[in-house]
Amino acid sequence: MHITRNRGVSLVSTLWVMVMLLFVSLSHAGAQEQAGRADAAPAAAAEEEERPTASLGVDILSQYIWRGFALSRQSAVLQPSMTVGYKGFSVNFWGNFDTSENAPAAITPRTGAKWNETDFTFGYSRDIYKGDVIKALTLDVGGIYYAYDGTIYPQGDSFEIYYGLAADFQVVTLSIMGNSEVSHYPGTWLTVGLSRVFELPYYNSTLELGNSYVFLFSRDGAAFPRRPLSAPNSTTAFSGPLAGHVYATLTIPVHKYVSVSPKIGFWYGLGGNSTELLRWASWDVQQNHVYGGLNLNFAF
Repeated sequence: MHITRNRGVSLVSTLWVMVMLLFVSLSHAGAQEQAGRADAAPAAAAEEEERPTASLGVDILSQYIWRGFALSRQSAVLQPSMTVGYKGFSVNFWGNFDTSENAPAAITPRTGAKWNETDFTFGYSRDIYKGDVIKALTLDVGGIYYAYDGTIYPQGDSFEIYYGLAADFQVVTLSIMGNSEVSHYPGTWLTVGLSRVFELPYYNSTLELGNSYVFLFSRDGAAFPRRPLSAPNSTTAFSGPLAGHVYATLTIPVHKYVSVSPKIGFWYGLGGNSTELLRWASWDVQQNHVYGGLNLNFAF
């Protein structure tokens, strides 16, 4: 478009004023909108934070391994779980269903599909620090009540408290967890773990790789003897490194609320007296165990 200088100056000036007025108007409106969003954001965040959460899931595994001990043999297990959380507090119910139970130390022989354990866990989790090097330092405390089948575990149910810290270093997460028995099996378990979650470029899936080590400091020589095979009459309780665990879990979201997670893992003894104890207390009389399976989870 061609315009003369004199008319151009007048027209350009007029357009410039109109643009400035429009800019000021839009800026003011934008500022109001941003202010509105800023006011709404905390409310929305608070509303989202205050919202209770719930999840239902089930693990279908080739074997039940608990802290290095095999608690099933030659049978798959189903382990359903339900968790409800609110403001850092959580309640969880968990169970173990053995599709073909074969417990070697049962009071009376039992075979076939059996439900033999129900656990109730209550806990509290909170980020106590956030920074640059450590993205988050999370505190976890709570308790676990183990309701056992009395035919397999005549000593009765047990209860323990747990306490731990997890440090997210952006690249990896380091966790330290202690579990202290309150009744029936006096002692303390210490688990140190290192894990990392990789975001995969397919279907918003993730891959978690981890490795952990379990230490047992028992005060019960009958439940966890130091040398149960080579010195069966000794009453000395086991104390020291017990088992290691490496695992991989692939999580694939298949719906807004549903995910599927194939998993595989390997539990292994840490040598010394741990080999005797793991073989003595495991149903399959082995100190090393490979397992695999699938988790289905519904989160709301």
